[in-house]
Amino acid sequence: MAKTQGKKKLIVIVAVIVAILLVVGAIYAKRQSQITNETSTTTTQAAVPETSVATETDDTDSKTETSDVPAVDPETLSSIPIESLGVTVYYSKGTPGFEYMINRTADKTQYADFTSADLVGTKCTDDKGLFVSIIKNPATESQTSISETVKVGEDTYGLSLTGSSCTDDTDLLTQYQTGFKNGFSSLSAL
Repeated sequence: MAKTQGKKKLIVIVAVIVAILLVVGAIYAKRQSQITNETSTTTTQAAVPETSVATETDDTDSKTETSDVPAVDPETLSSIPIESLGVTVYYSKGTPGFEYMINRTADKTQYADFTSADLVGTKCTDDKGLFVSIIKNPATESQTSISETVKVGEDTYGLSLTGSSCTDDTDLLTQYQTGFKNGFSSLSAL
């Protein structure tokens, strides 16, 4: 009889342990599913180590606006967390694939250059298909190339749209730039 009670206790203990493992496993699986769903909306991206690179900007008229309220429906946007800049960047859903590179100027200003191989043209030397840059705390002298700014926490971020002088596909360039411009006011801290 003692052996039977010992076996029953052992079976109960094993059953409790299995039940606990199943509950923990279900919670873990649900959390992983949520993380996968949150990241599945991001576009192809390449995270590249920070480098010092000077950028060339064309001379366009600029208009600086500051906005704290998202101007578009969040359901129409996709996002990418950019840890080096400390923000999540938003852009219109349906924007074609792209890559980005984090850079730093000689005066330590950080910025992300967004590029697409589909925008590489034959008119400019070493064209990389750059269509937009997001600059963290832009220096006063670079304000002329900024079309829009937004304040996130203690930092200011500027949106710089490239000119169409290099690309052979200005319609695609406009699609990329419009996608990023639509989501720029929704920029948020990580």
